Amino acid sequence: MTQKNNIDGILLLDKPTMMSSNQAIQRIKKKFNINKLGHTGTLDPLATGLLPVCMGRATRVSQFLIDSDKTYQATIRLGIKTSTGDKEGEIIEKAPYDIPNAGSKIGEILESFIGKQNQIPPMFSALKHKGQRLYKLAAKGIDVQRKPRSIHIHSIHLISFESDCLELIIECSKGTYIRTLAEDIAAKLNTVGHIDQLRRSNIKCFNEQSMFTLEEIISSEIIEPFLLPMDTPLKHFIKTKVSESESSMFSNGLSISKNLNSIDGDHYIRVYDAKSIFLGLAQYSDGFLKPKMVFNNTN
Repeated sequence: MTQKNNIDGILLLDKPTMMSSNQAIQRIKKKFNINKLGHTGTLDPLATGLLPVCMGRATRVSQFLIDSDKTYQATIRLGIKTSTGDKEGEIIEKAPYDIPNAGSKIGEILESFIGKQNQIPPMFSALKHKGQRLYKLAAKGIDVQRKPRSIHIHSIHLISFESDCLELIIECSKGTYIRTLAEDIAAKLNTVGHIDQLRRSNIKCFNEQSMFTLEEIISSEIIEPFLLPMDTPLKHFIKTKVSESESSMFSNGLSISKNLNSIDGDHYIRVYDAKSIFLGLAQYSDGFLKPKMVFNNTN
């Protein structure tokens, strides 16, 4: 049996349309025989765009990617509601629509969605109910009660509107379902609607770093040129360096005495050795730098 490759790093995949997130990363895993990898922030098969793929030890930072704000470019088609909330579903309702001639009217409606709110997840989602994925229940015609989730819409910009379509750029918190948001926007326009096109253009912690298409990646003989260091999405955390002896202590899970009084103990701190090699994440409390997530060759 061919030995699997232990590769550490983060790949920013530009996921193609009509392919599930898992199908996309399995092609990468198979091509490069990678031992451990996973994606963060599932994209619907219809959707394209940024899908971070974490490999090796980088899978441990996936929680920070999931928590980051996302930016989407969405096209909402009015007048038709589907079973899935996007154009792949069956048409379940039709309604007349009349996009206001004045963009300011649409702007007012979009503005009403800005801020914190509760959103009920759609049935066609990967969330679980009693151990079963909601989309599997939905495919059987089963509808279950879902708890509202707290989300935050930071901004919605109208790019264009014509005929029966609205094109928007949406910046939102984790857990936001754009399909549900599209249906809610259509409802405020006194009609129904669904997502016709959806693209995730950015995840805040990556600062608009370059994505690579699946074909670009698969056509290469090596994957390393496409990888970002595992600390890339952690740049918003404060950075500190430690000495050689302190590096050894930290890597063995031992706290380090440090004078960092200005740092809030609730926040993570990036820890590097004297050669600027990333050691892991710590928190500061009672005069000590305490390891919380350690990356070393024995981990």
